[in-house]
Order: sequence, then structure tokens, then C-alpha cells
Amino acid sequence: MIYKSIRWRIQVWHTVLLICLVTGMLGSFYCYERAERFREIDNQLQALLTPLLPRIMPPRGPDFNGEPPPPGPEGGPERGPERRQDAKNQTGFAEFEKGPFYYAAWSPNHDLISQSSGAAVPLPNRSESGKEQFFRSRGESRELVNFGPTGDCVVVGTSMAQAASELKRLALTLIGVGFGLTLFGLAGGWWVAGQALRPIGEISATAQKIAGGNRAKRIDIHETESELGQLAGVLNRTFDQQDSAFEQQVRFTADASHELRTPVSVILTQVQLALARERDPEEYRETLQICQRAAERMRTLVNSLLELARVDSGEFQLMLEECDLAALASDSLELIAPLAREKGAVLRSSIQPVRTKADSARIGQVLVNLLYNAIQHNSKKVEVCLSVQSKGNEAVLRVTDNGAGIPSEALPHVFERFYRADKSRGGTKNGSGLGLAISQAIVQAHGGTIRVESRPGLGADFTVSLPLAG
Repeated sequence: MIYKSIRWRIQVWHTVLLICLVTGMLGSFYCYERAERFREIDNQLQALLTPLLPRIMPPRGPDFNGEPPPPGPEGGPERGPERRQDAKNQTGFAEFEKGPFYYAAWSPNHDLISQSSGAAVPLPNRSESGKEQFFRSRGESRELVNFGPTGDCVVVGTSMAQAASELKRLALTLIGVGFGLTLFGLAGGWWVAGQALRPIGEISATAQKIAGGNRAKRIDIHETESELGQLAGVLNRTFDQQDSAFEQQVRFTADASHELRTPVSVILTQVQLALARERDPEEYRETLQICQRAAERMRTLVNSLLELARVDSGEFQLMLEECDLAALASDSLELIAPLAREKGAVLRSSIQPVRTKADSARIGQVLVNLLYNAIQHNSKKVEVCLSVQSKGNEAVLRVTDNGAGIPSEALPHVFERFYRADKSRGGTKNGSGLGLAISQAIVQAHGGTIRVESRPGLGADFTVSLPLAG
């Protein structure tokens, strides 16, 4: 649905925000211009009213020194009625004969005493504002109303038709500008949103191709500094890891099948030969012994596979307890001693008391596996040394030999499952290639590390580091 589109959601939000912003800005500008126009007209009306008042409504009564004004042509008590009659007969003052302004004046008795040509102004009601002087809008006119102390009234006004027309044109112009800005903003926002979200489409398309079987495909990263660029980088690394895991799984399955196929083939061959004809008990016994050895090999391989499966599934659990690594090392040497005598290998040790918190059975399994590999995969008379010591806040276990060593190209792979470098070490091809992988999993589960150093002809050095107790 279109309302579920991220691009449309962003666009709708930007549209609402842009419309509110443009409407607010242009509306404020229009209101400001309208208020300025009214203020300008009001100032003009005020400027016209100031000189008009003394000419229409001359002062009556005592002047500033308390004496009545003298009679004469400028007005006084004796000439007041005549001046009002003369003012009533006037058609207007010169400044009101030209231009848009007009005026009208009324006596305290509400008699119209003077007005400009063409003025048709109704008598204002003082109750409209309650003030002696106020502005009012009447139809298309703007007027300033002034009430004198005796009840006289003067109105000065002008037509707002031209101003209204100009304000209307301004409003239409602002609406056009606002509409144009909104369209421009929407188009720009649509383009920017498209550019920003375009990598998502590329990521989705690439992921679909990878899911479809093209595991070598990767996301083309254009903007590594942006959030989507960083996401693409993370996804590419995830795809690399998945590809590596998939290849490892395929290789693991193939190697496991190969390892299991050999003992199964041995068992089937021996059983078929035994059933082909009658044999004496000794031959049957020999056949059963061969089948037993093949079955033992299968059981060892299956147990190793199950152990690795528990590691991969997170079900690998340790029984941690405080233990003495020196005692574990001595026990491991005793267990491996028969194989050393059989192979003619020489065992040496340099053991110091070191206590740590570990699963003693698992650490013993690691030591036995390392000693077994050092003896099994080297020629006779090889010297194997097991040392235990503390270094800083770590317990260090080392198994070294002076055998054929490991080729440099094989060192990065020795802890991989089913990997064997038998040819380079001159040993037999016995073993499943899972021992070192299991040992690494056990050591890492303890929070430690295991590493190997070797040069061809100078033997191999396996070092296990574990955290000390406490």
C-alpha cells in the first residue's frame, strides 16, 4: 500500500510542514503589509484632521488667560452663529477638493455644518467607541472620528478601494508565490527522499540476488560515510561471514561424509568377505576385530561431531572449579606415556604449581590432544615438552616439539575443522582433523586463547593462555 511507503510518509510529513511554514510566513507578511497600509492611511487622516479642527470648530469661551476673545472676523461670541452658518454653506476646503480624502462636521445639535464635495457620511454614534477620537472602517472607507468637548463632531475619511485592490493583488501574488514554493519544495523533497532511499532499493535487490544463489554478489557502497553506507558495509561483512560459514558447512559436510565413509566401507567389506564362504573361527575373529576398530573410529568421529555441534548451538557447558594445572599436566603426561613409548618419543616437562578456575576434564582433554598430535604426527625419537607456568595474570601451558614443524601456509588453518597437515609433518593419516578445533572451542569457552608458532624443520609450539583464579 502507498501509505506504507517510507518515501510517501516522508513526503507527506514534508508537505504538511512546508505548507504550514509557507502559509505562516506569507500570511504573516500579508498581515504586516495590511497593517502598515492601514497605519499609513490613519497617519494621513490624523495629519489632515489636526489643521482642520480649528477652522471648522474655533475655540469658544475664555482663552488661555481667562478673558473672552474679542469680536471680529476671526470669531468670537458675537460672530459664532454667523461663522457656523458660513461654514455650513462651504462646499469644502482646498486640500479636500482634490484627492481621495473627504470630511464632514456636525454641531452639538447634530446639524451638518460643513462637508467636502461628494461626501455622504452618516453622523457617527459616540457610543461606537466611547472615546473622543477613534478610527473606524465603514464599507470601503477608512475614517477618523473626532468628538469635541461640546459635542461637535468631525469625520475625516478616505476610500480604501485602491488600497483594497492593491492588497488583493498582493494576496494573489503571495498565493502564487506560496504555491510555487510548495511545488518546488515538494519536487525537491521527492528527489532528495528518492536519492536518500535509493540505496535501500539497491540493498534489497542485492539481498534478493544473494538469496537466489548468487552468493558472490555484494552491495555497491557509494556513500560510506552515510548511515545507509554504513549499513551496506555491515551487510556486506555479514554476507561475507555467511558465505564463509556456508562454504565451511559444505566443506564440513563433505569431510564428515568422507571420514565416515571409510570405516563404513571397511565394515561392509569385511562383513561381505566373511559371509561369502564358510571360515574358521580365527578368521571370523580377525574380521570382527577389524570391524571393531572401524566402529571405534566412527564412534570417535561421531562424538567429536556432536561436541562441535554443542559448541555451535551454544549448549557447550563447563563445570568450573578451582584446580591445579600442575596436577592436570602430570595426569596428561601419564595418559599419553604408552603412546610415547610405542612411537619412541621422549616426554619432558617443566611444571610449576598454578591454580586457576576451569573445567579440569576439558583442560585435560586439550593437553592430551596437543601431546597426542605432537607424538602422532612426527617421526620417531621426537622430543615433546609440556610446561606450565604463570605469567602476569595468566596461566600459560605450552606443548613444544622438535619435529618436522608446520608449513607457513598451513598455520592459519590448523584450527579449522577436518584440516590436516600430515604430509608436511611426516606422520600418518590417522585422525579426524577435529581435535584442534575442539581444543580451541574449549579454551575460548574458558576465556583464554590458543595459538601456534612453527617453522619447517624446527618443530611446533602450541601455547594455551588461561586466566588465573581469583
